[in-house]
Amino acid sequence: MAPAAARIVRLAPSTCSARAGALSATQPYAGGIANDQATPGPRAVIALAASAGGVEALTSVIGNLPDDTEAAVLVVLHIAPVGPSVLPAIIGRHSRLPASHPADGEEMRAGHVYVAPPDHHLMLDDGRMRVVRGPRENGHRPAADPLFRSVAFSYGSRCAGVVLSGALDDGTAGLAAIKDSGGLTLVQDPEEAAFPGMPLNAIAYVHPDHVAGVREIAEILGRFSKEVATMADEDTTPGADTGALPAEESPTEFTCPDCGGSLWMVGDRPMRFRCRVGHSFSVDSLTLGKQDAVESALWAAIVALEERADLARRLLRRTGVSHSDRLSKRFVHDIEYAEQGALTLKRLAAELIGPAGHVREEVGDGDGQS
Repeated sequence: MAPAAARIVRLAPSTCSARAGALSATQPYAGGIANDQATPGPRAVIALAASAGGVEALTSVIGNLPDDTEAAVLVVLHIAPVGPSVLPAIIGRHSRLPASHPADGEEMRAGHVYVAPPDHHLMLDDGRMRVVRGPRENGHRPAADPLFRSVAFSYGSRCAGVVLSGALDDGTAGLAAIKDSGGLTLVQDPEEAAFPGMPLNAIAYVHPDHVAGVREIAEILGRFSKEVATMADEDTTPGADTGALPAEESPTEFTCPDCGGSLWMVGDRPMRFRCRVGHSFSVDSLTLGKQDAVESALWAAIVALEERADLARRLLRRTGVSHSDRLSKRFVHDIEYAEQGALTLKRLAAELIGPAGHVREEVGDGDGQS
């Protein structure tokens, strides 16, 4: 392998207040500027991302890495935002490398596995790890894309990105950033992955350096870390800002499913959207977000209609007059109208929501910890 010149950069002041001592909790990593010194810490970084069906893939890859690995290993797995994660303990039982959740601002060490904790993004800033509750990306926190982007901007050709089993396409845009920076890109063979959505999307848009089974991926990563360790320091060059809002373009007609703000298109390989506060979406995750909005609106309308029927029923009982009375007839009409409307919307909800059920099945519970 002949690595390209490294691109070692740090977070732009506009997106990170690291110089003031803290990364903004409302703005995930969005780009970088050139650093005039080499990033401290390990000579190389390996970033892995997985979702549904990913625990087995992660433990297989990390478990087959040599114990003298010259790189720090950073892991994102889509997990529930509440409750503890036992993934570091699971990895520790299968690997010769120690594993832990990092603290915000902790320095990386070679030969150590760092796992993003629940409901927090894991990113890099000048060789230190940032663990922050920034806006969700592709509906997830932690998400793969912010980790991959920050690794690409911080380590350039000294980083490797790996996309493993999972649904939809988180990690695709971030893997493209790693490839553009000269880093090594690997994707699990979709035929081997329990859920092939993330691998298939990464292959389609990124054209990774390697598509392989988990054991072969571990072998490639082991060789990569040793080769990078022997590389001479290269001149640094600025990294492209792939996450910031366009300076002059108008927003699209679409709105953010999470906050309702306007969305800007911030990339077309693959197409991505970002709102003002930092929520980020691929086409697939935006589609899923809009489906959620439709479902929420339908159920809200159903609740309103059923409450209207209940209110009319209660008023009918309290009037204590004959059903022939004009007021009573109005209440009866309201009950029938609301009940029929709720039934119609329930049928519509079943038709609109039902066909996407396979997407929900694929997304599943990304953690699967046991």
